[in-house]
Amino acid sequence: MSTFRATSAERGTTLTGDAKLEFVSQLFDVVAHRYDAVNAVLALGFVDRWRRKALSAGLVATFAPAFARGRRVFRRGDSVLDVGCGTGNVTRFLEYEAMNYLALDVVGVDCSKNMIEEARRLTPGEAKYEVGNAGKLRFADASFDCVTTCYTLRNFSDVPETLREMFRVCKPNGTLLILDAFPPTGIFGAVLRLWLRFVLPLVGALMTGEKKAYAYLGTSIERARTPREVADELEALGAEAVEISALFPFGAASAIIARKPFDGSSK
Repeated sequence: MSTFRATSAERGTTLTGDAKLEFVSQLFDVVAHRYDAVNAVLALGFVDRWRRKALSAGLVATFAPAFARGRRVFRRGDSVLDVGCGTGNVTRFLEYEAMNYLALDVVGVDCSKNMIEEARRLTPGEAKYEVGNAGKLRFADASFDCVTTCYTLRNFSDVPETLREMFRVCKPNGTLLILDAFPPTGIFGAVLRLWLRFVLPLVGALMTGEKKAYAYLGTSIERARTPREVADELEALGAEAVEISALFPFGAASAIIARKPFDGSSK
């Protein structure tokens, strides 16, 4: 029996190391074919909207307030690594859709082979995707101008090690961009927690037949690090100019952007 089938959703959120990597890889292998469709229904289209807003930071006039200082995530011709690329939404947006005028060179990495296959099916041209472990990236130091990851942190087998790897492969003066769902707070947060615990698993089960997968995803959001904790970990690695931008009320979704200094190296 696979790790995913043998492990409860609750237990899945507490796994670490190889066991967590196997659980998450197998989970996303199971839901890959309907993953984007379920997300669109559950998040009412906001997941894609937040992704586009974060990736467009500094390039358009309608970005989040924390990015309103003219700072760009990407510059023309940048090399980009998307960690936990899933079905390739970041690659398609950057290379083939709204931001293709920047001529970015994007590589997507994900632990799920089925998600990578879905990304290749959905993406035109010769997009670069590969199966890999976010905590042990195969790339050399300082390989990319920008390193991104969207809606992924809680699924990594070792978050500190993954952040270290992202920082390592980022070039000096390069940018790191993290977009994720975070534990909601306040009155609205209580409503959202009910959504995560009951509605998300129910809709996921109806659309994919996999209630456990979506029960895990909801619980993992509730137990995720806060944006401030992630920012602190980046600063501990040596990142500078770390900014947090809330994209949804009560911290339910936030973007974190940071710069690797010219003399930056993983601590």
